Amino acid sequence: MTEPAKETDTLTPNYPIGSVDRALRLLCLLAEERAIRVADAGRRIGVARSTAHRLLEMLQLHGFAQQDPLTRAYVPGPRLLEIGAGALQNLDIRAIARPVLEDLVEEVQESAHLVILSGADMLIIDAVESPRALRVSSRVGVRTPGYAAAGGRAVLAELPEERVLSLLPSEELDAVTPDTVTSRATLIRLLAEVRERGFAVCVGEVEPDVATVGAMIPNGDRITPAAITVSVPRFRFSEGDLARLGHAAVAAARRCAAKG
Repeated sequence: MTEPAKETDTLTPNYPIGSVDRALRLLCLLAEERAIRVADAGRRIGVARSTAHRLLEMLQLHGFAQQDPLTRAYVPGPRLLEIGAGALQNLDIRAIARPVLEDLVEEVQESAHLVILSGADMLIIDAVESPRALRVSSRVGVRTPGYAAAGGRAVLAELPEERVLSLLPSEELDAVTPDTVTSRATLIRLLAEVRERGFAVCVGEVEPDVATVGAMIPNGDRITPAAITVSVPRFRFSEGDLARLGHAAVAAARRCAAKG
């Protein structure tokens, strides 16, 4: 007789690391309880008191927890609070940028997107479409290689070169379209041009029929770099549009920074 298949929890990794799991559960407890003693921590995560103490000491070492000298309870450390504040700041960028995107689209009559750096990719998190009948539609939720996208290059151009090399460890870059830059050395030269010009330009490198300009939002206190892009159907894009659209994107990015 065949045994029924066991259900699999799709949220559980195939190779869970117990110590990491316990440390993260302790972080969640600190966030919820605001203060926790060693014995209570061990009981709540199901480990011996000595194990809970070692985990809390390690969290304290890296600034995620600190011990109250009077109560001896552990409370959230400065590093944990910094990360929480940074996450809130990143979430705020969408609300801050939305009216700026709307004004930008009204000005240039082309579609605009808000993108953030996600690993080596750019993730589109908001968009306002052009009112014109023939336009680039919303790409919210789409992830594209940062090296091929105008928003990605605008961000990469502001990162230290060693950071760019770590994000793109291979000299060969995958072609998204026939026009995509496929050499990291060429990309590094293009990033220097972006810094000199003040904005990035990509024509047909992510989608053959789309041309895009992008400007990084001055970072301020945000952890995740973000940029504003303007996308145009390629048939309507000309060299004469570069300065107009690029400077409009730069001005919009600066307005976002000022609001944040």
